[in-house]
Amino acid sequence: MKALARQLFKTFLFSVIISIVASCIYYALQHKGVGEDLKAILPSLSEGVAFLNIIILVMTLPMLFLANPAYYNNLSIRLVLYYAGSIVFTITAFRLQLSPENKAVYFITAITFVIVHSVFYYLMTKKRR
Repeated sequence: MKALARQLFKTFLFSVIISIVASCIYYALQHKGVGEDLKAILPSLSEGVAFLNIIILVMTLPMLFLANPAYYNNLSIRLVLYYAGSIVFTITAFRLQLSPENKAVYFITAITFVIVHSVFYYLMTKKRR
């Protein structure tokens, strides 16, 4: 269980960092030449992305049940426990009535988390073979 919790924490950290960078790049491309400074928006953007990652982290906590070998050895249960929270967040983000700019930040954050989470899934399954 410690290894899974450590892996989830690493996923969270990498996802926050990559999401903030990607969201800043998106913001800079969207507001190119408008005169708005990225330094002014960076604290609130970083805070929002970190908060979204915390929500996804909480939704992904059922993956800790994979410490039970019976759950881990069943591929369908393993995939559901591992990916369900982040996939549900991504679907929910698409369904929310948000401005296109906010929806893009939600999407960037969700997809980044899923990609980082998938990398750690691959490393986890590779290690246990």
